[in-house]
Amino acid sequence: MSFLKKSSFLIQLAITIMVIFGGIFLIRYVRTGELLIDQLIGFASGGILLVATVGWRKIVK
Repeated sequence: MSFLKKSSFLIQLAITIMVIFGGIFLIRYVRTGELLIDQLIGFASGGILLVATVGWRKIVK
């Protein structure tokens, strides 16, 4: 697997994680006013993965 395929896969994975966890967090927050820490942790880990992958991609290029 080439570098660009790996980094593209990781970027897509990070965005998917952020959409899933962030969307569920937002829906539950709007409906019930609950702050779900597990959803925030999932969203944050997706964001960290995204930033790390984009940084890794820029460093290697």
